[in-house]
Amino acid sequence: MSILRSQVYVWEFPVRFFHWVNALAITILFLTGMYIGHPILDTPGEAVGHFFMGRVRYWHGIFAFIFMANMLFRLYWFWAGNEYSKMRLWKKEFWRDAVTTFKYYTFMTREHAEHVGHNALAQLMYFFFVWLGGLLIMLTGLAMRGGSDPNGTIQTLFGWVVPLLRNEYQVRNLHHFLAWGFAVFLIGHLYMVFRQDILDDDGTISSMINGYKFELSSQNNKKARP
Repeated sequence: MSILRSQVYVWEFPVRFFHWVNALAITILFLTGMYIGHPILDTPGEAVGHFFMGRVRYWHGIFAFIFMANMLFRLYWFWAGNEYSKMRLWKKEFWRDAVTTFKYYTFMTREHAEHVGHNALAQLMYFFFVWLGGLLIMLTGLAMRGGSDPNGTIQTLFGWVVPLLRNEYQVRNLHHFLAWGFAVFLIGHLYMVFRQDILDDDGTISSMINGYKFELSSQNNKKARP
């Protein structure tokens, strides 16, 4: 018996734009941040002659503001976008699906519901690692940046973060720890994306380029989707 599949427009252009800008920004922020924390290149001569660390810090700052602007844009699109661009963490069926999906991806069960958009587990990962982690990493980053200009606007707005965490050393430690959280998220994200695309054959990977995924047609699809 042949399996009929229908094409569904899931990811609107603003969502795909956010995804790839975020991927680029996080990659550059992680690499430049790791270098700032642990310089591995021993550049010869006086620092004033090449200013390599200064350029690394400059691009880290540029992409930090790109990351923040992109997050604000996506926050708006939660409201303006289609049903697949939203999170509904307050619904009971969301948490039931999160448990079922977790068991599926951890090989505790073979049963899972097909999802046209993000499954609940993927949404939880986005919420904790990208949104909550992103908020904290922005606050700690702005707090450290504000320290370079004690009378500046950034220090006025975000200087409270340092005494809240006791001192700037703890702020830097938390900032660094959160950066590794994005690396953990990336591993989990890629695992879930490739597994879903291979096993469900629903175009998960290509959908972030063209916006379209595939689902079983209604007369053949017997699996419930939240």
